[in-house]
Amino acid sequence: MTNEKLLVRFSLFDGLYWAWNATFCGFITTYMLKCGMDSTMLSLVLAAFMLLSFLGAFFWGGQCDKLQTNKKVFLVAFAASTLLAFVTYFLAGDMLLVAALIYPVTGFLISPLGANVDGWMLREFHFDAALYGRARAIGSAGYAVAMLVVGQVINQLGFFMLPVCFGLLSLLVFFIAVSSKESPYGTKARTLKPANPAGLLKIGPFLFLLLILFFTGLAISPVNNLKNVLLESVGGDVGTIGIDAFLGVMLQAFFIFISGKLSRMDKNFRLFLVAFTILLTMVCVIVASSPVFIIVGTLFSNASYGIMLPTMREITEDTVPEELKNTARSLTDAVFGNFAGILALLYGGWMMDSFGAKSVAWLGLFVMVIPVLMALSKMKKN
Repeated sequence: MTNEKLLVRFSLFDGLYWAWNATFCGFITTYMLKCGMDSTMLSLVLAAFMLLSFLGAFFWGGQCDKLQTNKKVFLVAFAASTLLAFVTYFLAGDMLLVAALIYPVTGFLISPLGANVDGWMLREFHFDAALYGRARAIGSAGYAVAMLVVGQVINQLGFFMLPVCFGLLSLLVFFIAVSSKESPYGTKARTLKPANPAGLLKIGPFLFLLLILFFTGLAISPVNNLKNVLLESVGGDVGTIGIDAFLGVMLQAFFIFISGKLSRMDKNFRLFLVAFTILLTMVCVIVASSPVFIIVGTLFSNASYGIMLPTMREITEDTVPEELKNTARSLTDAVFGNFAGILALLYGGWMMDSFGAKSVAWLGLFVMVIPVLMALSKMKKN
């Protein structure tokens, strides 16, 4: 298959996958709040979700490396996560506590899927950063469009449309995944001896990346995952959540799309930009008096992620041994989105209920000083 056809197929695949992800993960927590869950309980549920996501990253990434396949692992995890998504929704209305216990299990299945698809695309594109950036940008655009459209659909018709939307998208994603071919891992990958994942922590540049991701995730996780609470505190609603996500992720898609050009910049400078733009997000949330300020903060945080994602994939490809690349990709996603989030969400909901919605942004502001200074120090050494 030519590069153009591969680009079209994987752009469509990634776009539909992230639209599915946005539809379920983006609105199920809002639905659970509507069903009577408070911010403290939601924070604990999300922390459990992230804990299992972190464990899932090691398990599924390891399975990809062990079985030498992204496609088969994706199909199994995606089918199981779709089933649990339906179960979570239909139980939330009458058995909220049971739904709250089941929802975190979906994290074990869902969260590593993005890294899985990224690894699949990178291999099919022969690790061409420009092709990967263009396809992954469509993934972000799919997420953005789904948040906007589904948010407005739910706002107008009701939450009963949520399973309709993610059910339809799941069929499309599964069909494309099944019909897509997967190239062999290659002789090199098959002849490598199994390695200990703990060895990843001995790779200096990769460990530095993990530290930047951890502190950044620690700061932004409560803001991102409890965004509905922040928006409602300044007059927003479920429709605003969709608009916020659409604008932010479209900007994210732009930065991912131009990642080929951004790769010419020093990696440490890009990591500085990642940290500094998150710091600006915290400032926007702190001064917010209307949803507009929260949305501007979302633009900064998504610009940060748009720079961060290709950069962390590039550092992983450049520094990690072949036999651990899938595990390493999953680990970077998990450290930023799950491990740091577990810690942050254990106190995030409580802080919002006790000290106000903006309290998590104040704490995040102080946390972000650490990665900003780390990145600056690394730049000066180079």
